[in-house]
This record gives sequence, structure tokens and C-alpha cells, in this order.
Amino acid sequence: MEENIFVMPGSIMDSKEWKELETRENELGSEKILEEIIDKRIWSNAEIIWILRKMVYFYGKKDDLLKIAPPERLLTNMTDLLRVLFILYDTLAPELDDNLRSYVCSKLTDATWGISSRTRVYLEKLAENLD
Repeated sequence: MEENIFVMPGSIMDSKEWKELETRENELGSEKILEEIIDKRIWSNAEIIWILRKMVYFYGKKDDLLKIAPPERLLTNMTDLLRVLFILYDTLAPELDDNLRSYVCSKLTDATWGISSRTRVYLEKLAENLD
């Protein structure tokens, strides 16, 4: 990977492979690239990050199509994504600067809603009231 002028290590998005993937996406369209990647058994790092970026965008939209998707499937997708990120983070143990670490911690704090005993009690009471 390349290093940029700010003396920070380059990311996968700075790599030649990423730039080629973006060029192909502009030429063929993202759906075609998605199909090509999914059809492969083993993906490159750039392809993994491309898929993760696509998922963040798609699930972040919260559009009508997602509202009719089976909740069990959405939860399975998120669980699979979390497993991938857990393996990567555990294996690489990245050194993060304080700003990035703060962002990651903030997002994880928000995402733990429903795990703590307080929110689980709330959800159980909510479920009882719906019955």
C-alpha cells in the first residue's frame, strides 16, 4: 500500500487494485461488479472492502425495500458482518489514532443498544405490552 503526504499509512482504498475496481464499477455498474465478486469463492481485500462499503450504504438508506425484508434475514446479515469484522480486528489488532478510535467506540456504543440489561428489560416490557 502507498503512503500519502500526511505520513499516515495508505488504506486499501489507496491501492491500485481499488482504483481498478472503481474504474470497472464506473464502466460496468455496481450491480455487475457485485455479481462478479459474489460469484467468486475467494475475494481480494479490495473486494471485501468494496462489499462492506456497499453494505454500509445499502443498510444505511433504510428504504422501503428494507422495511419489507424479513427481520431474521437482516439480523443474520448483520451477524455475518460482525463476525467478519471481529475476525479482522482480532487478527490485525490495528493501532488507531485517537480520532478513529473515538469514532469506532462511539458507533459501537450506539450499536450496543439492546444488549445491556436495561434495554433488554425495556424490550421485554414492550413485548409484554404488545401481547
